[in-house]
Amino acid sequence: MALKGDKISGNKKGVSDFWLGQLEELSEIKVPKDQLFSEELAWKMADITRNLECEICVYIDRRGRVVHTQIGDKHSVSLETMTKRNAKHHLSGLRCVHTHPNGNGMLSDVDLTSMPMLKFDAMIAIGVDIKAKKDDYLLKTVGVAFGVLGDSKPQPFLCKNIHVAMGLDFLEMVAAIEKAAAKTMTHYELTDKDTRALLINITGKNTDEQAKSSLEELADLADTAGLVVVDTILQKKAVPDSATFVGKGKAEELRFLSQILEVDSLVFDSELTPVQIRNLETMTGRAIIDRSMLILDIFAQRAMSNEGKLQVELAQLKYMMPRLVGQGEVLSRLGGGIGTRGPGETKLEIDRRVIRSRINELEKKLDLVVKTRKLHRSHRQKENMPVVALVGYTNAGKSTLLNALTDAGVMAENKLFATLDTTTRKLELPSGRVVLLSDTVGFIRNLPHHLVAAFRATLEEVVEADLLLHVMDASSEEIDEQAAAVNEVLASLGCADKVTVSVLNKADKLDNEGTVRFLVGHYDNGIAVSAKEKQGLDELLQMIAAMLPKKDSEITVLLPYSAGADLSVIHESGRVISEEYQGEGILVKAVVPNEIYGKLANKYKIIED
Repeated sequence: MALKGDKISGNKKGVSDFWLGQLEELSEIKVPKDQLFSEELAWKMADITRNLECEICVYIDRRGRVVHTQIGDKHSVSLETMTKRNAKHHLSGLRCVHTHPNGNGMLSDVDLTSMPMLKFDAMIAIGVDIKAKKDDYLLKTVGVAFGVLGDSKPQPFLCKNIHVAMGLDFLEMVAAIEKAAAKTMTHYELTDKDTRALLINITGKNTDEQAKSSLEELADLADTAGLVVVDTILQKKAVPDSATFVGKGKAEELRFLSQILEVDSLVFDSELTPVQIRNLETMTGRAIIDRSMLILDIFAQRAMSNEGKLQVELAQLKYMMPRLVGQGEVLSRLGGGIGTRGPGETKLEIDRRVIRSRINELEKKLDLVVKTRKLHRSHRQKENMPVVALVGYTNAGKSTLLNALTDAGVMAENKLFATLDTTTRKLELPSGRVVLLSDTVGFIRNLPHHLVAAFRATLEEVVEADLLLHVMDASSEEIDEQAAAVNEVLASLGCADKVTVSVLNKADKLDNEGTVRFLVGHYDNGIAVSAKEKQGLDELLQMIAAMLPKKDSEITVLLPYSAGADLSVIHESGRVISEEYQGEGILVKAVVPNEIYGKLANKYKIIED
């Protein structure tokens, strides 16, 4: 027959069989897997601690089972090594919950120094006031530190009560720690200069797959911006919390994770309100970045031309305006009416006036850009040169296609938003007709509306184009969603009905010919190409020639030698194919605008082939 206390280790001297039995009963309590401990376990341990006036400790595995119990003295309990897993990027699989009879849940130096060696998932100290007369005051503060791997040091937190500590998602925390450790040890070496980021999204009205996909895209954006993504978190939440987006409890978790993973920024896959940003910054102590801010930051890094820089700054200021809390010194460097502040103005009002002044200045400069573009466009129209614009989701291969068709030599990276500034090149079609091919900024899901508005000068190339080439990544599993995002932006620009060719790029990545045929038939005017491998480009050029609206016609006319003015018009507004001087006049074969064709047909006899 087993004796009482056989399953208990530590200082059992003088402990009665009754209390040894109470200690053994702790192993019968099942703790929810995602909680650090249960309320039942905490009160049971507190009651034993109060009566024995000593520390007690339990080890809990990830299935929520109490696998070991220890008893100590008034000052400490001796912790034992019970490592379950020894991989470098894994913790032990056990969490240690113990009591502090002095009522203070603050983790001791001994607690913290033992954690890296024992590789606990977490260390929890429950403050128990053994002198309290009422149970309401028995449980005090709770100290928590999550496990660490490598050279990191434990980051202790003090919770005001057990319910705050119990509300933490234990399994999510541990998974994040181990995932970050594995990534650090196998994929990259972090330096002090790296900006570490934690990415967060809620499911909202999306399916889990849609939410995960959007979060993966956010990770690509973060990488493009130069951030080191330490981990991602997807919260099942249908409606964002108005105060913190993720809810108060989750925000508290993010505070813990931020310190455990030593992240600098929390990046959210949605546009946050000023209130949400302010509250999250206060609660987590970290920089808060939302999706729009991240995209704007990428645009600021990528803009090379003066026009691009103006457009990005305008978008940033329009985004900043409603989120302004008061950053006078920073904003004063933007320029504007600093010296004209009036009496009684608050600092916030002054800051807003600085931004408004700069916005007005930028809008005037961009108006000049628009006028210059219109002037260039009118010259092109006189030359009767059609414009074909490349549009599409970011990283679909627009710049690569431009290079393949025209040898433009523009930068084409495997990065989101590799191209911000419009590039235009001449392209000769198989018929001999010359068109202008323009590359434009890539679109993306949830593209901030103020960004679209700021880039109106660039996007006018799309609005005024005669034909659109909608470049799609045929190898993407989300081609339909990406196409829908592009069409949504085109519709907002009033281009929904514009003649469009669906260019299914990266077709070389598709092994199944049936998939290629399906995609070509699925999208309007579809054609499969590989810009990188230069496959299908001849067929694309033929389709462009066939799809271009007919704005001009071929004409053969015999002009008398006295019609020098009409000959000059043909040369200026059309393209002369041949010109033969004969006894009765000049036989001209040319392609001219339909308007010019009509005028010539009214004055001269058109020679039919």
